[in-house]
Amino acid sequence: MKMIVRFVVVIAFAVAWPAIVHAVDIGPRRMTLPNENLAKESYLTVPAGNWVFAMSYEYEMLKNVFTGSKETTNSSNSFTLNNTLALDVTYGLSDNITLNAIIPYKYVFNTRRVDSALVSGSEGIFFTDRRGSQGLGDIVIMSYLRIHFGRLIRFGDEYYPSGDDGYDDYIASGPNEYAGRHQGPIFALALGARIPTGKTDIADSRNQRLPDNLQLGTGTMDPIGGILYHQRYYRLGWGLSGLYRLSSKENIYHYQWGNEIVGSAYLSYRLNRSLEFVNQFNGNWMDTDTYNYVRVPNAGGTVVFYTPSLIYVGAKNMTLQASAEIPIYRDFASSQLMSDYIINVRTSFNIR
Repeated sequence: MKMIVRFVVVIAFAVAWPAIVHAVDIGPRRMTLPNENLAKESYLTVPAGNWVFAMSYEYEMLKNVFTGSKETTNSSNSFTLNNTLALDVTYGLSDNITLNAIIPYKYVFNTRRVDSALVSGSEGIFFTDRRGSQGLGDIVIMSYLRIHFGRLIRFGDEYYPSGDDGYDDYIASGPNEYAGRHQGPIFALALGARIPTGKTDIADSRNQRLPDNLQLGTGTMDPIGGILYHQRYYRLGWGLSGLYRLSSKENIYHYQWGNEIVGSAYLSYRLNRSLEFVNQFNGNWMDTDTYNYVRVPNAGGTVVFYTPSLIYVGAKNMTLQASAEIPIYRDFASSQLMSDYIINVRTSFNIR
């Protein structure tokens, strides 16, 4: 009799499996856009004919379940490892127009322990499932139109927009001291798109297509627009930015990602000629996804991060940056996985 019960449980589980895996709370999927202070500033100050090549690595482990804004029990012991290695290429088409491409390589895997009671009501049989994908994600192409009525002035190996009077003010008390400079405000209009280069047909070991939030891509081309602001006064720098991604349509599997807004505000202080510390707040809002035009219950919400960063500026415009995104506010639609922190390291090189 026990053998018959177990056989029925396994068959019922196999039949119900597709519905279960598509209901897994993988966690919020963010727009593939940089939120580092250094990246934003570089987009606004790249002179004509110059290239900036950057590599970044992002690590995130999502293991805490939040329902609305409260943490709840992770009953299925589910967790998701989300790693992204990205190549960031920027080119100064003119002193006022910058082109940028972000090419991500993604590694997204989810593991959960499922009790057979979820299927048949019979306890004692557990299924541990690990599934995910790795490879090229959706590429983001952006253009930035810089609005500034000054000019770019070279200081050593770096270019900076001039101050309101058309000249740089600087102080230098010694050969190794920081030389500050006054910049007039810089505004930039951003326009681009997320290109559907990531796969959307990856299947698990049972030959079942993975949930859309475990796929490498979205399957649609979505326009992106926004505005950026940056200013520097001697050792201090500050700025604001806001970007909006419009979800254009359903993909071929009838899944449509929600519209998305990302914004940030930061204040930086240059400790010396080589080191800069950045305090930044990042916000991410994502509308609820839909499947066959019906809202997906465990998708969408708002997250706000506090992001401290340390930037090292070396010779020949080589930079290193390390940052940690720490969530300070969460408000999700239904239940979703969330991480305690996100680690990001980035290096860039300027080529003239």
